[in-house]
Amino acid sequence: MESEHISYPTADDKNRTRPSTAPERRPPPRPQSRAEVRILEQLHAERGAAFQVYLDHVWNGIEPITEMEADFENLHWASYERPQQFVDDFFDNLGWAEARASLIREWAIPKDVLIFDRAAFLQHLRRDFTFYERDGKTHVFVT
Repeated sequence: MESEHISYPTADDKNRTRPSTAPERRPPPRPQSRAEVRILEQLHAERGAAFQVYLDHVWNGIEPITEMEADFENLHWASYERPQQFVDDFFDNLGWAEARASLIREWAIPKDVLIFDRAAFLQHLRRDFTFYERDGKTHVFVT
């Protein structure tokens, strides 16, 4: 993303991600066969901390182990070093960064005048996404 004056929210309670020790932690799934044990082992090995967050906070406790991978893929958006990277990726994917650069060029608008309000957009995204911190990363799930 093109550099600009970037304003992110301060690290107060309102803008923090959820800690991984939230009280909503569910009991782990109980495999009923070797195949289910292998599925869980594979998901842990391939998805790591993001899958553990899924089990602790997102998994409904009803979804069978054989369907967990599909459910995880549907609900896990991505994992980032910081929530701000998610915001920047969103701007890029929507084409807003390119549109902003084009407006700045065409209308000769100073870069520091036409900026994104990242804090407001992060609050907007929290309506549709939930953020969890685990193992030094922010794991983003569709709400």
